[in-house]
Amino acid sequence: MGYGTFETLRRQNAVLKGTVELNSGIQLAAWYNNCDTVTVRSDHHTLSLYVADGYESYQKTPHGWKNGGGPDRFCLMPKGDESVWDIRGDLSFVHLYCTDAHLRRVGEEVWDRSPANFTLQEKTFASDDKITAVYRQFLLANDWRQPANQLTLSAASSLLLTHLIQHYSSVQWRLPTVTGGWRQA
Repeated sequence: MGYGTFETLRRQNAVLKGTVELNSGIQLAAWYNNCDTVTVRSDHHTLSLYVADGYESYQKTPHGWKNGGGPDRFCLMPKGDESVWDIRGDLSFVHLYCTDAHLRRVGEEVWDRSPANFTLQEKTFASDDKITAVYRQFLLANDWRQPANQLTLSAASSLLLTHLIQHYSSVQWRLPTVTGGWRQA
């Protein structure tokens, strides 16, 4: 699947450091950018984590330019939303691209539910220790070129989508509770 944000960045000054498309169709991409203005409006969702720098990254808002980037800050750009970015200094970041179908699949697998659609909340320069931990411990700590790492990358991506559904979506489902088990002796 071709992701619009990925293609937009390839046409800009952004330097692609690495990319992998997982068996599920989710795509990861590591980028570096500096001195660039980027406008993005896509038919998919993008979860971005600033890996290094980003202090001079600005997003255009109705009230002017918003700054707040830095390592471990994340941005969630839902499908259909337009984002305008002014990158005035070094920025290394990793994107996870996914669709409503990916979110629905996780909803069905984890909660046995499937709403007609998911609405994700836009987040800019936010902090979330769980998102940072999954990115740093699983996505960034594995060589994307090694086929043996596909399972780890896919599992980490599913963890991230589960977290997005729980905390940054219109449904915000709680994780199911496990009941039953072995009888105590």
